[in-house]
Formats: sequence, C-alpha cells, structure tokens
Amino acid sequence: MATEEFDVIVVGGGNAAFCAALSAQEQGARVVVLERAPEEESGGNTRFTAGNIRFAYRGVEDLKAIMPDLTEAEIAITDFGTYTEDQFFDDMFRVTRNRTDPDLCEILVRRSFETMKWLQGKGVKSPRSGASRPSRSTAASSSGAA
Repeated sequence: MATEEFDVIVVGGGNAAFCAALSAQEQGARVVVLERAPEEESGGNTRFTAGNIRFAYRGVEDLKAIMPDLTEAEIAITDFGTYTEDQFFDDMFRVTRNRTDPDLCEILVRRSFETMKWLQGKGVKSPRSGASRPSRSTAASSSGAA
C-alpha cells in the first residue's frame, strides 16, 4: 500500500480551510484537505453564508477587480454602494459587543479587500445573490457573514 506524504494537513472544507490550503500550497507545501461532511453538506460555515465573505470596498470599481465578469447591465441595475473599513470596524464591534481582539480585527478589516483579490487571483469566484443579480449584501456580506 502506497502512502502519500504531506507537509500540511488542513482539517475542514470551509473558506478558512481553503484559504489556509491555498496559502500553504503557494509557499510550496504539499497539502491535503480533509473534510468529514458528505459532499452535499460540505463547506463548513461557508455553506451557511452561501459563500459570502464580508470585506471592505470603496465602490463598483473595487468590486469589478474581484468580480471581473460583472456585466455593464448588472452594474446599471445594482446599487453596490460602499462598505468602508470604518463600517466594517463598526460592524465587528457591534456584532462582538466590543469583545473582538483588536489586533486580529485590525488585520481582518485592513486586509479584507486584498484577501478577496488574492482569492480571485486563485480562481475563486465571488458568489452572487439571486439568479444573476449581485447585491450589496453579496458584495459586502452585510447579512452578518464573517
């Protein structure tokens, strides 16, 4: 029986797990992801957020960098607004009742857009609410998804 060797074992199949796996692989590690759930239930907490990830953005131009397949027609009928870092910080403090770790919160918020660009560069597609219309809640995940 042949055995495979891995440098990194990632347990779980949600967004955080795949980010860890992608990052380790990017550094040259041999990576395996272990997911216990059956395929139809896999995805960790990401399954419950429909893939939405909260991140700060300044407007549609930022979103186009993450979702390059946004059409002009979709942009014309959608009010994306903005979701600033200040709004993200306010939401983190509100949701955690000011019990968030300040250093980790700073990293999460300040690097959120950069992380989304990194994921897009890895081929991860941003989800859209509804059949084909993106919405602010999809773009900023203002529904409370972390």
